[in-house]
Amino acid sequence: MHSEIAAEARLRAEGGETGHAPKKKKKYSRNEALTAYLCLLPSFALLTIFTVVPLLISLYFSFFEINHYLGNTFVGFQNYAKVLGGILSGDFYKSILIGLEFVLIIVPLQLVLSFLVANLVMKINRKYSAIIKICIYLPCLLSGIVVGAIFSFLYNYDGGFFNTVLNAIGLGSVNWTGAKGWAIFAVCIAALWNGLGYNTLVMLGGLYDIPVDYYEAAKLDGANWWKQTIYITIPSLKNIGLYLLISLVVSSFQLYEIPLVIVGAGAQHSTEGPIYYLYYQFNYTRNMGEVYSASLLVAIVLTALSSVIFKLTSSEKSQD
Repeated sequence: MHSEIAAEARLRAEGGETGHAPKKKKKYSRNEALTAYLCLLPSFALLTIFTVVPLLISLYFSFFEINHYLGNTFVGFQNYAKVLGGILSGDFYKSILIGLEFVLIIVPLQLVLSFLVANLVMKINRKYSAIIKICIYLPCLLSGIVVGAIFSFLYNYDGGFFNTVLNAIGLGSVNWTGAKGWAIFAVCIAALWNGLGYNTLVMLGGLYDIPVDYYEAAKLDGANWWKQTIYITIPSLKNIGLYLLISLVVSSFQLYEIPLVIVGAGAQHSTEGPIYYLYYQFNYTRNMGEVYSASLLVAIVLTALSSVIFKLTSSEKSQD
């Protein structure tokens, strides 16, 4: 009897008796949608003012030869031709390659180190882990200029901390900031120290979100730490890892303040990435149109890098 009543109610809900399809329930009410748009409005306004508008202005002026005394002259794609295939092309391509070097060195090391440190913090008692989190995050509060100044003292050839240690153990001094082979690693070490705290805390938040039941079930099946990491931890951190990967690629490719302070124009210009190239052109070129076109080309390279990463990782939303 109860089953017949339930079946009849189901038919009515599905429109079985009337022959009409069931009405689709509205996803959001008008008030809810309005509230959501109002909440998003400040973000869209800031994005438009500080990103979209400057981008459009740069695009417009990239087609002009800009002279503050004679006025602007429309030159079409000549500025892009100069950057890509003209006098400036050698420095532009070199800066792109240096930016990619920063990405290849910093990103893998930063991801691995932040993952290991986050796991270490999880194993420590929560009372002491709070102090460790604060200590880890402190370098993130320093600007790139300050970090560069600190490491400039550490890398000093005569009396710097690193060379003092090397001399104490019987090894010779290293020209950290002057030698081409060492300069890029000196910059990367400083960048790693500066960003490790933030990436570790983001990774730690992802680790805390993984249900403990997963690990308990794995232990019952005899899985050791390595298998738990490979089959539970890393897959569960997929979205966190993708976020850190994209942000690290962008920040590493745009690394500018730290190499400017530590190395400057030394070490055969081996640490002058894309932003350093734009800074130099901005200060010394006579035609600002070339700077606008070069900045847009750098933005295109960054967009292409991000698109490739998304394509390779095939990111999906979490099902939790």
